[in-house]
Amino acid sequence: MKSFLERLTRPCRILVAVSGGSDSIGLLLSLHGAPAALEAMGHTLVAATIDHELRAEAAGEAETVSRQCRELSIPHVILRWSGEKPNSGISAASREARYRLLMEAADRFGADVIVTGHTLDDQIETVAMRASRSEADANLGLAGMAEAVLLDRSCWLMRPFLATRCEAIRDTLRQSGRGWIDDPSNCDLHYERVRVREGLADRSDMPTETIRLAARRRCQLADNAADLARRYLRVTHGVLAQLAPEVMNEEPEILRHLLANLAAILGGRQYLPASATMDRVMAMLDRRVMGRMTAGRVIFDVRREGLFLHRENRDLTAIEIAKGQTQSWDERYRIENRSEVAIKIGPTAAERRMATIMFPDAPPAVAMRAMTVMPDIHPVLASSITIDKASVIVEPVLAPYDRFLPQFELNLGNELALLFGCDALPAIPIKVFERKS
Repeated sequence: MKSFLERLTRPCRILVAVSGGSDSIGLLLSLHGAPAALEAMGHTLVAATIDHELRAEAAGEAETVSRQCRELSIPHVILRWSGEKPNSGISAASREARYRLLMEAADRFGADVIVTGHTLDDQIETVAMRASRSEADANLGLAGMAEAVLLDRSCWLMRPFLATRCEAIRDTLRQSGRGWIDDPSNCDLHYERVRVREGLADRSDMPTETIRLAARRRCQLADNAADLARRYLRVTHGVLAQLAPEVMNEEPEILRHLLANLAAILGGRQYLPASATMDRVMAMLDRRVMGRMTAGRVIFDVRREGLFLHRENRDLTAIEIAKGQTQSWDERYRIENRSEVAIKIGPTAAERRMATIMFPDAPPAVAMRAMTVMPDIHPVLASSITIDKASVIVEPVLAPYDRFLPQFELNLGNELALLFGCDALPAIPIKVFERKS
């Protein structure tokens, strides 16, 4: 842990996510047990426990963690996922709530980085789960969890124990006389991860080198896609992507990865298009003839001028935003209404002359379609005063990166953020970060 603390690039306030389980307690004690490194680098520790309110015992367990933190003089906060819970997809919803609340805790403490106790056991289970869904070599999930993930495009979450076995952590806790809390849900076979864990009877022989190589491959693929974007891609008004014709001569796997990420951003999707969808896109491009197709809410249009991509102009619903409120429109824009009146956001009406002015390098038909997927802002009441457009803040959303951006994709994410007019993404706060690339 000393080496992790020494690699942080600046004095950091480190938020430790502590559930009370062996891994998170081990992480907290390991960090607290390196006072010389903390003091030398100017780092400080704070902690947070998320009570998902899924078990009656959880509240008491959170209080137990709070007492332990007080004994260690570590500031601690308990945040709760209150309210109605979904009937299905509870694991994904819990994960989303957990990271959202950790971000709240980071804001409250002014933390620079969040750390979690994910272990090598968790990594092996994650890869096994993903492999069961796709055995293809191209399955990006085989790289496992990243050692660092950017949350909300603002705060890095890191996993210092990702190369450490759970049993090694427990042995250390036993030797120090420290206990931990066992969550009964970790034995509940209703959950996929538990079933996978049970199926991995002997995890000592799991191919961790295979995971490392898959991570390296994923990093290299994303970096190569970022290079393609630098050389061939132009994005106009955040809605129309144009790739120069020469891009068709590049390595298909790299082009496919770039196109999948572009499709997710332009289509407002958190996840990349399915493999079968991208197979259809690449088959069309392989024919080297002009034509177009729709995939993942995005039109792929092959012209002499190159390949154009934009959101299809269907299912674009209008929304109303009250003054002082912020909402997402079409999962592609985050819009903050600082005006004095309620506003309505909907698709822009196409007008040929204006479209050709706005998209001068695109064929007229492409320009017209691209114009119709731009956000149009009007007062809700026709009699309202004219809106000062400067009082409505329109921020592009990079849907696949906005909530979680794994370190594997950082260079590509940065390149596309720049092209789509977003702020630069914060660097990973590590001096020499081994991206496993």
